[in-house]
Amino acid sequence: MAVVLIPLDSSKSSEYCIEFYMKYLHREGNEVHTVYVTDYFGDVGVLEGPTPGRVRQLEEEDRQKAAQIEAAVVKIFQSHNVNGKFTRLTAKETWHKIIEHSKAINAKLIVMGSRGQGMLRRTVLGSVSESVLHHSDIPVVICKHPEEKKHH
Repeated sequence: MAVVLIPLDSSKSSEYCIEFYMKYLHREGNEVHTVYVTDYFGDVGVLEGPTPGRVRQLEEEDRQKAAQIEAAVVKIFQSHNVNGKFTRLTAKETWHKIIEHSKAINAKLIVMGSRGQGMLRRTVLGSVSESVLHHSDIPVVICKHPEEKKHH
């Protein structure tokens, strides 16, 4: 039995990632943890960003998005007879929270999607999957949706 962590968001790549895991990597007895990491708005000042009312609205929208992702995950787990777990976490740096959570659950593998950002965007904004791959002490499988354009 292995503990597997699958970080998810609302992208097509994430949907593909969990399907890929179930089809090609899942073994009976694996303990599957899915995680959705939301942005942290706690220390955003009024002059630095959205108003407190807008922050509450963004947080509520994010909770709803997480609930939709969780419902989809539960359906997938049920259809594959998998006893899995969904967790919603909050962090300033998504990749760091994923690594931290993988250690907390003693994961042996991380399986995640890649949005296929172009080199400039990835260089400026960073890539969560790239950072997880670079900083993880355990194997990381990055699933790229077959329909994503290739960027050079």
